[in-house]
Parts: sequence; C-alpha cells; structure tokens
Amino acid sequence: MKKIISMILALILFASSNVFAAGHQNIVEIASGNEDFSILVAALQEAELVETLQGTGPFTVFAPTDAAFAALLAELGVSASYLLGHPQLSEILTYHVVAGKVMSTDLVDGMTPATVNGETITIDLDGGVMVNDANVTTADVNASNGVIHIIDKVLIPSDFELYPTVVDIAVNNAGFSTLVAALTKAGLVSTLQGDGPFTVFAPTDAAFAALLADLGVSAEYLLNHPQLAEILTYHVVAGKVMSTDLVDGMTPATVNGETITVDLDGGVMINNAKVTLANLEAGNGVVHVIDKVLVPSDFNLYPTVVDIALNNPNFSILVAALQKADLVDALLGDGPFTVFAPTNAAFEDLLEALGITAEELLAQPDLAKVLLFHVVSGKVMSTDLTDGLMAPTLNGESVTFDLDGGVKVNGATVTAADLEAGNGVIHVIDKVIIPANFTYVAQNTEEGLPDTADNNALGFALIALMAGLGLAVVSSKKRLVKQS
Repeated sequence: MKKIISMILALILFASSNVFAAGHQNIVEIASGNEDFSILVAALQEAELVETLQGTGPFTVFAPTDAAFAALLAELGVSASYLLGHPQLSEILTYHVVAGKVMSTDLVDGMTPATVNGETITIDLDGGVMVNDANVTTADVNASNGVIHIIDKVLIPSDFELYPTVVDIAVNNAGFSTLVAALTKAGLVSTLQGDGPFTVFAPTDAAFAALLADLGVSAEYLLNHPQLAEILTYHVVAGKVMSTDLVDGMTPATVNGETITVDLDGGVMINNAKVTLANLEAGNGVVHVIDKVLVPSDFNLYPTVVDIALNNPNFSILVAALQKADLVDALLGDGPFTVFAPTNAAFEDLLEALGITAEELLAQPDLAKVLLFHVVSGKVMSTDLTDGLMAPTLNGESVTFDLDGGVKVNGATVTAADLEAGNGVIHVIDKVIIPANFTYVAQNTEEGLPDTADNNALGFALIALMAGLGLAVVSSKKRLVKQS
C-alpha cells in the first residue's frame, strides 16, 4: 500500500511540474501558456523581445508573476499601460535574463551573475533562494531553450527612472489633464521630453478651472489662444531648480523670456501662485505643483475684436454675418478697429421690423455695407467721444454720437463700452444701425438672393483704404473727426 501511495505522489508531482509543459516548449511558449504571466508576456511583446527569447539561447529567466507586477504598479502609483509604454521597459525585462542555462543547483550564495541588461543581480541562499529582494517561488521550470525561475517581485535596474521626463509626471497624473492637453495643443510635448534639464511649475486642473472662471472663457477658447505657447513657457525655467535652490526675492528668467518672482515668506510662492507640492524629480528635470496659472504680462485675453464676439454667445448672429460677408479675416488684422457690435436681440428686432428671417438677412447683397457701417478705423475709447461728434466708418458713411443721457450712435444705445482687444475695442449697442447706401432686396423664392460673398472685395478695399489713410484719427486729442 505504501508503495502505491508513493507512486501516486510521484505521479502528482510529475503532473504538476508539467503544468508549464517543460522541456519541449520554449521560454515564451511556457509563459504564454500560463495566465499568471499575462503582464510579462504583454511586456515582452511591447518591448519586441518575444523573438529573442524564442531563439536558441540558452537563457535563464527570472519570471515575475502578474501579482508581482501588480505590487510594483501599486508601489509606483502607475498603470500597467504606463509601464508598458515606458522607454526603459526593455532594460527592465532584460534585467531578468541571464545568458546560459542556470539551474537552482548551480546557484551559489553571494554570486552576482551579469544579466543581459548589463547590470548584475545578487543571489542570496540564506533561508531560501533570493534574487536581489525577490523570492524564487518555483525553480527549474525547464524549457527547450533554457530555464525559468518564478519570482514574486519585479527586479528593477539601478538606472531606472520612473519619470524619464517632466512630461511623464504630468501625463501620469490625472490632476494635470488640462496642462497635458495644452502642451499637446501648443506642440511643446517633444520639447519637454528633451534632455533639458527643465524646471516646470505645473498648474493643476483646478488651477486652470479657476483661471477660466476668472476670465469667463472656455477651456477650448484658451487651448486655441494664439498666446498659449507663451503662457506655458512662462511656467518653465531652464535648469533643474530644486526647492532648496530657491532664494527669497529671486527672479529667474522663464523660457518665455519674462521673469517670475519667488517669495518664501510663509511658504513658497511663484508670483501669486502657491507651490503645493515640490521636487517631483524626472530624468530631465523637476516639477513643482502650483495652485494658479501664471499669466505673462503681455497676455491679451482677446487678441482681436473678432475674438470678443466669438467668445460671447450674445453675438452669434453678428459672427454669422461677418462670416457670411467674408469680413472675419479683415477684422483679425492689425487694425486697430472700433466696432459697435449689435447683440442678437438687436438683430432680432431688425428682423421683426423687416419681416424676414436671419437667413434672408444674411443673404442680402448689401450685408457687407451694413457691417462696415459698424466699424470705425482706430481705437476709440468711450472717453474719446464728444457730443455731436461724427466719424467716418469703413462703409464710407459717417455715424453721429449723442452723449445726452448716455452714449448713442445713430440712435443706438451703447449698453457696454470699452471691451478692449489686441487690435481695437468693442462697444455693445442695442440696435443694428443701417447706412443710407443699403438697399434691401426682397426675397425671390425661385431665384433666391445674390451671394453676399461677391461684395467682400468692397469690405477689404474700404478697410485697407481707411486704415491706410487713417481718416478717423486726425486729432491729437481725439481719435475721431468732428465734422461740421
């Protein structure tokens, strides 16, 4: 009976050793056939090492299980996808491989075999088999091209950098999604993945949200702002500046060209932003987390008068009209321009008075004449206006200002004044002002109305003429001409 039990136990042990299909399968085939090595196999595929470890070898592989990888990811605070995309993935994997077939009986306490990575590992046989700080849980799994020893930890080479670049710190932290989107949009990711070193003062998503609320704009608007790259580079200093390198009152130059100011009184402040987490080191620099977005002094929220209109839903009909009349590009120019901007309500009042739809208005052949009647050359602030002042518009006709009981232009009341842009200013008005040279064309349901795009040459010609001659700026004290 004892002989039979011994034979059964021997068969069980033999069968369990064959779970890995030892002997006739190569190292990759054995790993691929065991669900405990799914991350290892994925890593080998990502690092393009599968073909190598399917070769003749022989190789000795210290193979971490999925549980070993899961423990490493939890310790590092990163995802499997981040690790699989890490530029040092191949170095990590080859640190688990020794040339030749080294069985457990070949191991000697204190030996330091070289790995395919180039670094050595250390064997400790005191109380079991240890490779560096990893336990060998199953030894001597034979393969056709070597042997596998299963370990309970991932071996990390000494030169491993969790964050090779400052960008990796941002990419791997959900709290920097807006910053990452901005860096991507501005084409700065590859720059900050360079050698550097760089010091980055990184605003969180909450910092960006506060800025957007303060400016009253959307994230999309900021991400498409022409000064986006200038804003971002205002957060970057050349060199690796640790918190211990900071001195109260120092004013380091940023990559933007402007300087920032360090204040160490009661914490660490960069301009008006507080450093909430310091010294997140990367391979090419360091990141300090801040609670506000740093805004350079030359930042202009609205680079053009068109931007003001585009960013305000109350001007959607005006924007549609400018697009239809092909005047957007002209008003994106240097200018400066003064625009008296009718709101949607103003346009709706006009539509009701004419008994037409917005589409019919936008199809009017003289649409450009109406729009240009709302634009004056030069930047005319409300303080430049005087009662009875007349100013030529880009339409060619003049508008008249009435300051009795408020500010009116040709009977339209200015409801909001002095909305400044980089190329001029907008004054909001409550009526659409109609020039004398406008001819209304009734709707022809069969033929429709002529395309107003044919009139854009008039708009461009007038804008070029008026801006060139500066007809609206002839007084040293006023930007408008008062005509008698």
